Amino acid sequence: MLVVNPNLCFDRTLTVEEFAVGTVSRPSSVVVSAGGKGVNVARTARDLGEPALLVGLLADREGRRLSELLRGEGLDFSPVPVAGEVRSATIVLESSGRATVLNEPGPVLGESDLDRLLAHVEAELASVGGPLVCSGSLPPGLPVDAFARLTTLGRRVDAAVVVDAARAALEATLPAGPDLVTPNLAEAEGLVSGTVVEDVETERTAKAEVVDRAAKAALGLVERGARRAVVTAGGHGVSAAVDGTTTWIDAPAVAVANPIGAGDSFTSGVAVALARGADWLDAVRHGVVVASAAVERHGAGRVDPTRVAALGGLR
Repeated sequence: MLVVNPNLCFDRTLTVEEFAVGTVSRPSSVVVSAGGKGVNVARTARDLGEPALLVGLLADREGRRLSELLRGEGLDFSPVPVAGEVRSATIVLESSGRATVLNEPGPVLGESDLDRLLAHVEAELASVGGPLVCSGSLPPGLPVDAFARLTTLGRRVDAAVVVDAARAALEATLPAGPDLVTPNLAEAEGLVSGTVVEDVETERTAKAEVVDRAAKAALGLVERGARRAVVTAGGHGVSAAVDGTTTWIDAPAVAVANPIGAGDSFTSGVAVALARGADWLDAVRHGVVVASAAVERHGAGRVDPTRVAALGGLR
């Protein structure tokens, strides 16, 4: 499988007992690692034993350090060099499991950078093959239809294309017909309604309401061009719109250690299952189990394959 993460970063994770805005906090630990949604996808695939090649735009300032971190983890990385400075994401993780994330925008890029990324992905797809996972945000200045062009490229070589992107990039991707999109409930409802929707506190919302809203949002994404859509709803589960109908899949009950990267592990779990020949619904079920196993771990994107199997994942 091939994972495209245009906007790579450093993740700086600070662990505190409790975080309060406007106060001084003293973290008990600070961990700096390579970051980006696609990086978490690649980590999860590696833990599950599935080969995954990570492709990303690598800024020249601090790029070498980031590359060393990726390869130090044993991730297969194929960079596309660009000018600029690698961004950082600051993650404040409380003992309760609550997380606060500050994401920097990334280097300012342009059309020529996207052209080089597309050419690079096309060459790697010819040797690696799919599924093709397009994940994360786009750096400032990169055309908003970047994932749509990647989708077209993947479809041209019959690679299943899974897209997990922020609203504007996802909206621009839908007309290209991605095989699967995987937004959360707030993102999906905002895109379908055309308005900004506040983050949905799914854990505090009645399950019946969440199931109904997620199903409607998933079908709305399919109506807008996606071949299939999954709308994730935290610990409740997901709604999958496949072949004109929706299926609700419950998430296993687990103890949450770190929720960061759960959606990325879900996406990875789906792609890994597809790479192993699963049909779409079984792949989504596997993604749900993988995401549930991932939140039990402190490291974003990390899973224990034995735990995945115990929770009912595909073998």
